[in-house]
Amino acid sequence: MKNYEIFKQQYHLNLNQQQQKAMVRINGQSLLLAVPGSGKTTVIICRIAYLLQVEKIMPEAILTLTFSRMGARDLKNRYQKLFGAAQAERLQFSTIHSFALSVIRHYERTYRRQAYGVLGNTTPVIRELYQHLFKAYPGEIELAEICQRIGFCKNMLMSDDEIKRLPPLEIDFLKLYEAYEGHKLDEQLMDFDDILKYAWVLLKKYPDMLAYFQNKYPYIHLDEAQDTSKIQFKIIELLTGKNGNLFMVGDEDQSIYGFRGAFPESLLSFKETWPQGEVLLMETNYRSTKQIVEKANAFIKLNHERYQKEMSTPNGSGVSIVREWVKSTEAQYQFIIKAIKQEGKEIAILYRNNESAIPLVDLLDEAGIGYHIKEHSPLFFTHFLIKDIKRFYQFACDPSDLNLFTQIYYKLDAAISRETINQMSKWYRSGDLVLDGLIKKSAGKDWQINRLKELKSGFQRLKNVNPKIGIAMILDDLGYRSYLNFRINSGQSEESIEQKLSMLKILAGRVPDFWRFFDKLTKLEEKLQEPQAKQTKNPLVTLSTFHSSKGLEFEKVFIIDATEGQIPNVSTAPEDHKAYAEEVRLFYVAVTRAKMELIFLCVKNREKDIKPSPFITYLIDGLPKKKRQTSKPSFKTKIKESFGSQQNKWQNYKTSELKMDLSAYQKGTLIAHQRFGEGTILERDGMIATIHFDQVGEKKMNLAVCIENGVIK
Repeated sequence: MKNYEIFKQQYHLNLNQQQQKAMVRINGQSLLLAVPGSGKTTVIICRIAYLLQVEKIMPEAILTLTFSRMGARDLKNRYQKLFGAAQAERLQFSTIHSFALSVIRHYERTYRRQAYGVLGNTTPVIRELYQHLFKAYPGEIELAEICQRIGFCKNMLMSDDEIKRLPPLEIDFLKLYEAYEGHKLDEQLMDFDDILKYAWVLLKKYPDMLAYFQNKYPYIHLDEAQDTSKIQFKIIELLTGKNGNLFMVGDEDQSIYGFRGAFPESLLSFKETWPQGEVLLMETNYRSTKQIVEKANAFIKLNHERYQKEMSTPNGSGVSIVREWVKSTEAQYQFIIKAIKQEGKEIAILYRNNESAIPLVDLLDEAGIGYHIKEHSPLFFTHFLIKDIKRFYQFACDPSDLNLFTQIYYKLDAAISRETINQMSKWYRSGDLVLDGLIKKSAGKDWQINRLKELKSGFQRLKNVNPKIGIAMILDDLGYRSYLNFRINSGQSEESIEQKLSMLKILAGRVPDFWRFFDKLTKLEEKLQEPQAKQTKNPLVTLSTFHSSKGLEFEKVFIIDATEGQIPNVSTAPEDHKAYAEEVRLFYVAVTRAKMELIFLCVKNREKDIKPSPFITYLIDGLPKKKRQTSKPSFKTKIKESFGSQQNKWQNYKTSELKMDLSAYQKGTLIAHQRFGEGTILERDGMIATIHFDQVGEKKMNLAVCIENGVIK
């Protein structure tokens, strides 16, 4: 005890009772549940120093693991700052992936075997396999989603049957997944997530290897435990065994990475895994005001599968949480610019999806206001929506460009078949107007002639309108909305498409013509791809998604675009309960970033009657009295384009899968499609069918998706 008191005095440690209890419990297994702003990092590094300086444990005997490299670096830097560099250099701060790789390297040295090489970038391999299997070119967003799903499957240790029950994509995912695994086997490669799998297998297969690491690291710390995946937790479980010394720090209420395999159930089942272990609590939030802490503490109780914690704070009451109503999305951005100019202090603007930042960056640049963006994804600018809008306008400017027309003809809702386009290349003369040629060749089809004339007139008008009106014309007059509905019925997220359109319309409303609109998009893309250090030296403003804001804190926080359908982006139905619970946690993480002020900007009279998130009401006014309604989810809530927004769709799909008998839909079966009319199934591979339609020719589509949504009968 004397040594302990000297230790505290030497380093001026001022820990509360819960923090102190966590620091000194060094034997057996401990799970420390730390609410936001409770000082978990301080406790971890103080505990490591306590082991070294009071308990006289050797630095080499302590392994501290966390999810990210940045997290590992931060722990080491914080330790060094408080306790000096000498011991910090001898301590092992590592990501779980890095530790897993060290297991594989140890296997190579010990057993004189050569492990597979590491595949650094999976995207080119996936792209090539996709093109080979499906004879099509995937977009960057689709590729990102596929790569993310592959990682999810591996981290969750999913079987082929479980993979089959995931929400369907526009392609046969299992076929691609198996081809990818086969390619790596042939090339003797392993990817980032295979490293975890092989380490786990080796530790299970070779008891002497497991014993080596258990003896080497008798003391294990695991930070951000709520972010670990099932396979990562399996590795920790093996290392700890039944009697090892494990100190897990996390908070199941802040588990928000289900889309990449985070497995909060490992925290909830802690006592089942280690019956002799102890669950400790840190419930004091030193970050936020009483107003924010009490409201957030009540809100998180919307979830039931959690440890009971009562978050409190010694801080003053502070100002009330504000719900500010504005008349439009554009007014929302103008409100923020005005507030930043008036405040002149640290402000964060948080949002669910990356797209929300783009119109804001445009205005911040225009106003000369410095800002910092946390992990912005550039994928918005590669989306097919932007490419299609450019092609529509380019064709309006050059209606004799057959090459351009071949890229948009099937998006015009005019039942133009691939066969017609192929024949057209034989008789088309350079310089002729493409639509005039089609009108001449459409003899006997009055409805199609009328539609082609409408299109010709529409493209002529499109050339001379401003981009905001032009986008509306492309959607409604030129038939593009029908194509988007088809994509939505095939698996795209309606909310994602609508939000992208909303952002494009906002940007389009700030310029007089299409060419300046396209130039603005190019400049914004370049700006958002700049290194963060180049964005500004003294940022007044931080822009961040809810996910990227985790672990950060700000004096004043604005939350924008928190609308129904964005947060939560799943239904309240029982089969979606895990995904819904993660949405609750994500919102909780966002609101607990605020130290002094929290402001929600809510838009009145938005297009399509989009309403503010019900979570805002639950937070400010209290939880609903009645049990959540368990209505059947709409189709669009089941199938989402998760990357950048989203993101929780896979984790509970076992209970919400499409159970459908497709035995009646064999080769030669006649079907009726609500848009393309009658067709014949040419071949079927699982849920994916190749269908020849009399009006539009051959198309591939997901039968289960189309039937479930009433598109095919």
